[in-house]
Amino acid sequence: MAQLQPDAPLDYYPCRYGACRIPFRGPRVELTRPYTVVLGGSETYGKFVEDPFCDRVAELTHRRVVNLGVHNGGLDVFARDETLHPVIAGAETVIVQAMGAANLSNRFYTVHPRRNDRFLHRSVLMETLFQDVDFSDFAFTRHMLVTLQHASPDKFAMVTRELGEAWVARMRLLLSRIPGEKILLWIEDPGNDALGPEPLFVTVDMIQKLRPLIDKLVHCDVTEDRLDRRPKGLVFSEGEELAALGAFPQLAHDRVGIALAKALGWRDQAAA
Repeated sequence: MAQLQPDAPLDYYPCRYGACRIPFRGPRVELTRPYTVVLGGSETYGKFVEDPFCDRVAELTHRRVVNLGVHNGGLDVFARDETLHPVIAGAETVIVQAMGAANLSNRFYTVHPRRNDRFLHRSVLMETLFQDVDFSDFAFTRHMLVTLQHASPDKFAMVTRELGEAWVARMRLLLSRIPGEKILLWIEDPGNDALGPEPLFVTVDMIQKLRPLIDKLVHCDVTEDRLDRRPKGLVFSEGEELAALGAFPQLAHDRVGIALAKALGWRDQAAA
């Protein structure tokens, strides 16, 4: 069951790699080859869980697995932050989570370069399209997108179409820079977002466009793991309960970890 720990919050052992300023979840892994890197967002980071799927992969495969998940992060962190490129380029295998398309800069709006969930400013194109919307009210992309969806579903469809095109282009750029084995992790998650399921605005067709650039595709549907409204294995402090209950649950982490381990060659002897 979920655990409230007001006096002993979960220790994420924050650490840094290379010259990158972003704190990642630790403990820090030595970048001694061979090692595996996992790029992703909140699910990869593993907020509120003791054993994120990166740790599960390391346990099952006996590999050094570097968790480069960014809580509330998006694709732009990895496509644009050049300080991470040496870490990624040195990996034997790079697992790339298919993150949602909402938190990346595009022709309509710009996001923070590291905190990709933060809305910075809209373009002239966006201002022209949504003349009745006051963009000074928005600090976060999702708040803005929900407002735009309610303001005009037809105009909003133009925004999501642009996001889809930008996502595919940015993913192609990122994947083209990875010299090692590339595994695309597609986590199908109904979530609880009014804008739609995760990964947000990412379609099967968009995933298929990346197939020529990757070595393997790992697809995990965690719908079943979301059915429990009081998910087990969550650890949070007082005041974090609402955020924790919407987090990626431990059961889902276990499912993803096993699927990735199998893609990396691990075999479940108990199931043999």
